[in-house]
Amino acid sequence: MEKVLRDFEIVVYGLGPIGMEILKKCEEHLQGKVIGAVDIDPNKVGKDIGELIDIEKRGIRVVNSIQEVKVKSDHPRIAIHATGSNLRTVWPQIKDLIDSGFSVVSTCEQLSYPWHRYPELAKEIDGYAAEKGVSVIGTGVNPGYVMDTLVLSLTSVLSDISSIRVTRRVDVKKRRLPLQKKVGVGMTEEEFNNLAAEGKLGHVGLEESLRLLAAGLNFELEEVENSICPKLTDEAFSLPHFDVKAGEVIGLHQVSKAFTKDGRKIELDLVMATSVEESEDAIEINGDMKQRLVVPGGIFGDSATASIIINTAKTVALDIKPGLQTMKDIKLTRSIHL
Repeated sequence: MEKVLRDFEIVVYGLGPIGMEILKKCEEHLQGKVIGAVDIDPNKVGKDIGELIDIEKRGIRVVNSIQEVKVKSDHPRIAIHATGSNLRTVWPQIKDLIDSGFSVVSTCEQLSYPWHRYPELAKEIDGYAAEKGVSVIGTGVNPGYVMDTLVLSLTSVLSDISSIRVTRRVDVKKRRLPLQKKVGVGMTEEEFNNLAAEGKLGHVGLEESLRLLAAGLNFELEEVENSICPKLTDEAFSLPHFDVKAGEVIGLHQVSKAFTKDGRKIELDLVMATSVEESEDAIEINGDMKQRLVVPGGIFGDSATASIIINTAKTVALDIKPGLQTMKDIKLTRSIHL
């Protein structure tokens, strides 16, 4: 019998910029589904969620621990987790959510495919979630969609694949300040290179997308190459939050490549910089036929991230598979009408 999504409950855990966007969309499109919101910011704790997103009060106050959230029914419970990118750091939070009976849909980039970077931790998460009968998954626009899940879908009409190339060009002038800082805007070239060498700068999740894509296609990777370099400006200019001098960093160019033992190739090429005049996403797949998809203007990360997180929560609620899942494992994520 076909499963139909009737009802479920949502807690939004983490009310930073992305968490707030998720909360807004939940209240706009899923009224009555949010039963709680969790954050440690003293300026938010105790406030009604309606106050935070400039709507009428909902009678739901922000609390600083999941244990304070009152569950209303036996419906599937989904925690939308949006606090950080590093899986080791956020795992205790996710474990806490699991212990409270929630399946977890997280924005944590390293959770999108943790089996290579953190094999033992991934195994621990998988076993713990399975034991508790809940699902755990990491997703977003990138990783989670543009450079992996969307690509996997496009391969459905090919019988053989020789190469895949995905490019994403993002104009960070239009994006939030934390992202501009994450790609190094306003830094010196030396600062950028030092932080990049320490793994403290750049887009998190590019290799995760690559490995998720390879796993979804059952490609056995022989070699993986990652690179990151700064984009520099010749002219000084101003952004709303700070000034950029000539010679300083205006963004990055990051690439992740993989080669299989039988000669197949995957390349993910990402530019996030103020110099990008027009954002664009493009996918090119070669094999027994050629597929090319271009998204003019690109998929805007902030608002689209909130949408895919919510839609993934719906998909998980529809069919909870206990354990650690990835976007290749669950049913097709789509905008299910409720």
